[in-house]
Amino acid sequence: MKTIIYILVSLIINGFILSYILDIRLIDHDLIPIKEQPIMQEETSKLPEVEKIDQSGDPYENKVTVSDLDSIYILVNKYSGLPEDYEPRDLVQVPSSGENENVRMRKEAAEAFEKLIEAASNEGFILNACSAYRSYAYQTDLFNNGAANYGEEYADRYWTRPGFSEHQSGLAVDIRMDNDCSDLDAVRYNSHYNWLLENMHTYGFILRYPDDKEDKTKIAPESWHLRYVGVDLATYLYENNLTLDEYYS
Repeated sequence: MKTIIYILVSLIINGFILSYILDIRLIDHDLIPIKEQPIMQEETSKLPEVEKIDQSGDPYENKVTVSDLDSIYILVNKYSGLPEDYEPRDLVQVPSSGENENVRMRKEAAEAFEKLIEAASNEGFILNACSAYRSYAYQTDLFNNGAANYGEEYADRYWTRPGFSEHQSGLAVDIRMDNDCSDLDAVRYNSHYNWLLENMHTYGFILRYPDDKEDKTKIAPESWHLRYVGVDLATYLYENNLTLDEYYS
């Protein structure tokens, strides 16, 4: 009987020793026993899938009309326009510089802009809007006045024709910093402008017409024109130095 007990104890001890040795070898070879392996979830991209748009011709030559009007990712440029009668259903007012009455953006964009305004205040400067949503009719007057005063070629560089303005989408905003209304480009010289450029993507905004991208946007640089595209796409465009036009091309 003692012999049987001794054999059983020996077997149990040897089993523990063998198990310990196997565990050590698994660790030494960067292996993890199956029962301890974490379940890996397949990562899915949060970037929007968009239909590419041919932007190789002259502006306004190969025009398409935006179809998914509810999307925050829509491209509005000289190749992709909005219907004449389009007005966002969810426009709400945003804090403004007081130069224009009833400055409005789409609700999601407005909420993000107010968060950016709060972050700017915490950083030590005032941020607000001087212009946001513009109707088709308003853009018509704006472009025609520019063309009459400066010529159509000049107007085409600094304005967009009616139906092709981001402002009609309710997702774009022209900004003021520290209530400096001396000139739209005044924001460029504000001491906090670099902070804005480096951080606004975390609130879903991009600088729509950067200094070095006129060949892509077909619009002269605008230091004051921001566009809401959501945090994921804004971050991607910022980190890869891309415009929205390039994302669609």
